[in-house]
Amino acid sequence: MKVLPEFDAPAHVGHGWQWAEASGKARQAVCVDKEPWQKYCVEPPCGQLNVVNEEMYDTLGKLYQDFIDLFDSDIFHMGGDEVNINCWNTTTEIIDWMNVNYHGNRSEGAFIKLWDRFQTKAYEKLKQANGNKDMPIVLWTSHLTEKGYVDKYLDKDRYIIQIWTTGKDALIEELYNKKYRLIFSNYDAWYFDCGYGAWVGAGPNNWCSPYKGWQQVYDNSPAQIIGDFQSNRGKPYNRVRDPQILGGEAAMWTEQADDGAIEGKIWPRGAAMAERLWAEPLTDWSKAEYRMVHNTLRMLSRGINTDSLQPEWCHQNAGYCYL
Repeated sequence: MKVLPEFDAPAHVGHGWQWAEASGKARQAVCVDKEPWQKYCVEPPCGQLNVVNEEMYDTLGKLYQDFIDLFDSDIFHMGGDEVNINCWNTTTEIIDWMNVNYHGNRSEGAFIKLWDRFQTKAYEKLKQANGNKDMPIVLWTSHLTEKGYVDKYLDKDRYIIQIWTTGKDALIEELYNKKYRLIFSNYDAWYFDCGYGAWVGAGPNNWCSPYKGWQQVYDNSPAQIIGDFQSNRGKPYNRVRDPQILGGEAAMWTEQADDGAIEGKIWPRGAAMAERLWAEPLTDWSKAEYRMVHNTLRMLSRGINTDSLQPEWCHQNAGYCYL
């Protein structure tokens, strides 16, 4: 087993970077803890890298070196998730930089170009940390991967795109047709933290509700998602082996999952996802139900705090728990 590290940037950072200012250097992270947070980030606490501070890239390079030394991985995940352009557009030194270098242009396209500048410079630091050798990079779907931007800024031979949007998102077809390699984590099936109460504000459900049952997890086929897009265009599709589909990942974000709850949220749904990815069966969940229940009881006997699927009676009397 290998652990694939993700160093999310240029967003999802902030705390820990204040050392630069404390040492008399220019800010390396901006919008840290800025309020009201809804204007500057997706969730609190806010913070993004100061992408116009050249010293920040030196720090980033040292962190990349630590990651390369710690993890035996031939792929690196650079994140790219939830960048908030308004954060940069309200930061004095970034505005000043845009005025000088982009002639005052602060359109969305200009900030995407700034983001690409960061991505290019950050990758060079990663490459240096990797002994000046190129390596495949994973990025989440984001503004940078959208139509009109993705193939302008991201080389399909270097970048792998991880899908977190729904399995019906036309962006998937766009990326596939442009020959990008894909990893599926579409939130309408493979976000295992979903389906609980809102943790920011009030409400009975979080943003990606409802809860994803194992049947939904099992039936989420990356090959079928691509096949549906292709068939809608009248194109043939071979779902047996597609080199552009690298696999999938179950997302278990930790806003509402701690060490006391994580096993029950991952298992047995993780087993359903594993069979889908390893076998890519042509059948649906109903053909796997007995195996799933049996495997869940086996996991329990081994001390894994897996969630229950059915009363044990159903396992003892296979075929009788039906609708």
